[in-house]
Amino acid sequence: MNQTDKKKEGLLFLDNLEKEKVQELLYLSDILEIKKNELISKQFEQSHSFYFLLNGEISFSINVENNTQEFPVGKSDERFTPVGWAGFRPPNRYATTIRCNKDCELIKWSHADLAELFESEPLLGKEFLFFVLKKAVHLLNQVWIELAKFNNSDWYVDFGQDSESTDEEENIAVQTPIELLRQSPFFEIFSENDLYKLADIAEKKYYLGGDRVFTQGEEASGIDLLATGRTAMCFSPEATTKPLDDNQVEDSASLRLVQKAGYVVGWAGAYDGFVNDCTAVATRNAVIYHFSKDALNILFNENPYLALNFARRLLWLLSNQLRNARARLISQHYEFEITSIRNLMEQNAAQLSVTSPLHKIPHLLTHAYTLEDAFKLLFQIEKEGSTLEKGLARLSLDILGKIYKEHLFFDGLKKVYQFVAEAPQTMTAKGVRVQSSRKYTELFRQIPHAVEGWENLPDEAGNIFISNHLVNHPYNTLPNSFQITLDSHFISSMILYKKYGDPGIRVVRVPRSHEFGHENYYSKLGHINVFTKESDNSAETGQKQREQNKMFYKTAAEYIESGQNLMLSPEGTSYRTEDSPGPFKPGAFRLAASIDPEPYIVPIVVANFDKRLNRNVFSLIVKEPFKISEHVENPLDNREGLAEFLTHLQNKYRAYVSEAVALADKTASAKINLKLFESVKKDSRMYSKKNMVVDEHLFEDNVKLLERKKVGTKENPVVFYGSSSVRLWERLDEDFAGHEVLNLGFGGATIDYCAYYFDRLVKP
Repeated sequence: MNQTDKKKEGLLFLDNLEKEKVQELLYLSDILEIKKNELISKQFEQSHSFYFLLNGEISFSINVENNTQEFPVGKSDERFTPVGWAGFRPPNRYATTIRCNKDCELIKWSHADLAELFESEPLLGKEFLFFVLKKAVHLLNQVWIELAKFNNSDWYVDFGQDSESTDEEENIAVQTPIELLRQSPFFEIFSENDLYKLADIAEKKYYLGGDRVFTQGEEASGIDLLATGRTAMCFSPEATTKPLDDNQVEDSASLRLVQKAGYVVGWAGAYDGFVNDCTAVATRNAVIYHFSKDALNILFNENPYLALNFARRLLWLLSNQLRNARARLISQHYEFEITSIRNLMEQNAAQLSVTSPLHKIPHLLTHAYTLEDAFKLLFQIEKEGSTLEKGLARLSLDILGKIYKEHLFFDGLKKVYQFVAEAPQTMTAKGVRVQSSRKYTELFRQIPHAVEGWENLPDEAGNIFISNHLVNHPYNTLPNSFQITLDSHFISSMILYKKYGDPGIRVVRVPRSHEFGHENYYSKLGHINVFTKESDNSAETGQKQREQNKMFYKTAAEYIESGQNLMLSPEGTSYRTEDSPGPFKPGAFRLAASIDPEPYIVPIVVANFDKRLNRNVFSLIVKEPFKISEHVENPLDNREGLAEFLTHLQNKYRAYVSEAVALADKTASAKINLKLFESVKKDSRMYSKKNMVVDEHLFEDNVKLLERKKVGTKENPVVFYGSSSVRLWERLDEDFAGHEVLNLGFGGATIDYCAYYFDRLVKP
C-alpha cells in the first residue's frame, strides 16, 4: 500500500470532499513511526502537531505536584485516536503526557498548516474537526467507565449554596433564545449575527422532574441548552456497545449536574452519525432550548464559517469535559482531591490571570479550619468570575463534593458544641440533652450512614445499651482540642432519641485537668461521670476516683429504675474499627444484675466512626437484647462465670463488627438509581407564587379544560386534586358512591404546580 492510500484508508469524512481538497489535505501530512516507551507529547508543552493513531497503543497520564506524581488517566489502541487536538483551541498546550505503549504508527499534520487550510476551506475544516470529535468521544467514555464505579451523585454541591443564596434567585423568568445564547459560555465566540441565526431555529421544550431528556446510545437529534431547572448527566458502561433498556437506564451512574442557564446539556446531535454519549434526566422542572440536527445542518451548509466555529467549539466543550472527568478520576480513584484542584490550576495557568483568587483555593483547602473560606470563595467566583473562572469554580466544587459535605458536618459539630457549652443556667440538663440530640439528628441525617436491627429495640425504655467504642479521627477535632465522640452521639440521637423520644443517660469519663473543652461540654448534659485510664490519676484524685466510681452503681440504678435508658461502653476506652472491641469490663453487667426487675442489655455494634466521613459510611447494628441472668448464674458473686461470659461476648462482638463493616461497604457501593432524582423540594415556608419554579405555559391547556369541566357541575363536591395519579382514576365516582366527587387532576403536575393553580381550580 502506498503512502497516499495508507493515509486515506479509514478517513471516511474524505468521501464528503472534492478530490482536489482531499489531495491538498493529505499532501500536508506525514506518516510517522514511534518506538515503544517513547513520548509523543509532554504535558503543558506547546501543541504544534496533530496526529491520528494508525497502529499501536498509546497511554495518557497527568503529572501533578511539580512532576513528583504521575497518574495514568487512559489508554487507547483504537484506530484514528486523535493526539494533540489541544492545538485546535487556546492555550494550544498538551493537557496530558502521551506515551507509546507499543511501537506506533501515526499520521501527522502541523497545526499551522491545518489552520491555514481550514481558513480557506471551512467546510473541509468542519468535516475534519467533526471526525476528530467523533474519534475523541471514546477517550471520554473510558474515563466515565472508571468514574461510574464511584457513582457519588449524593455528594454534589448545588450551585449557589452559599449563605446569601435565596429561592428567588432560582425563579427567574425563562429567557428568550437570543438572551440565553448571549450568556452561554459555549456561544461566547459567535458573532451577534450568528447568534440570531441560531436563535431562529431554537425550539423550547419542557421537562418535569424525573423526565428523560435523551438516552445514552440512541441517535442524537440535536443540541440542548439549559434555560431553567437542573439535569443530571448519567452514564452506563453497558451502553457503549448497545442501547440501554429502561432498567439499565435507571441503574446508570450520575456523573455531573448541569444547573446553570446557558450551559449545554447535550451536544452530540450537531452532526450526522453521532449517538448520545450519556443520558440526561431532569432532576427539577426544566426548560431546555433544542436545536435540531436537521436545522443545524441547513444552517451549516449556508454558513461554512459558522459551521467551522461550531466544530471548534464542540472540541472545546469535549476537551473541557475530558479534562474535568480526568480531574475527578484523580480525586476519586487516587483520593487526591486537593492534588486534583492544583492540577486544574496548573492546566489553566496559561489562561488564568495571576491575580485570580482561584490560586488561593489549594492553600485554603489544606486545613479544616480554612475550608469555609475556600468554599465561600468558590461560590463567589462561580457567580462573579470570568467565564474560565466560573467553569473552574464549578468543577472544583464537583470534585470537592465530599469534602464540602464533610466541612458542613464539621461546622455542624462546632455549632452543636457551642449550643451545649453556652446553654443558659435556666435550661435543665435534660433540656440540653434533648435539644442537642435534635441538632445531632439533623446533622447525622446529612451524611452517609446505615442502620440495621430496629426490630431488636425493646418497646419500653429503662434498658442498658452497650456498644463498642471507637476513637475519633483527628480531622474532627474542634479548635479547642475537644473531640465529640461520634459513635455515642449517633446512638443517642439516631437510635435512642428516635425510638424513645429521649437520648438517654451516658456514662462519660472524668476529663483531665487541662481538658476545659470536655468539661465545658459534658458539665451541661447531666451524664454520669466515671474515672478511666484516660482521666487524671494523680494521688490527690485517687480518693475522689474511688468515691465517684462507688456512686456510679447507685446513680445508674436510679436512672434505669425511673425508666431512663443508660448507654455505656464496657471497654472503658476506645479503639479503631479494625481492633474493636477491646476487653469488656464487668461493671455494666454487674449493674444490670443488681437491679430488680433486671433490665435488658441491648448490644449495639458500630463501625467506621473512627474514619473520615468523606471516604466512609458510618454503620450501626442493633443486636438481640438479653438479660445477664440468662447467661451467668448468680452474676454478682460468680466472678469466674461472668469473666468467661465477657470473653465469649467480646469474641461475638468481633464478628458483629465485621457485619457492621460489611453493611457500610454494601451501602457505599450501592448504585444510585435515577428514580432518586424525582425529589420534592422541602420548604418550611408557606407556598407563594414568588417562591415557585413554574412555567405558566406548561399546563395552561390542561388547566383551561379543567376550569370548563368545573363550572356549575356539582354542589359542595369532594375534590381530588393532583397529578396523573388522580387524573387517571377511572372509577372515582364508583369508589366514592354517594359523594359528589370532582376530579381535578392534571398529568405530571408537581406540588409547585398544584399550589400555583390552587386559586383557579380549587378555591370556590
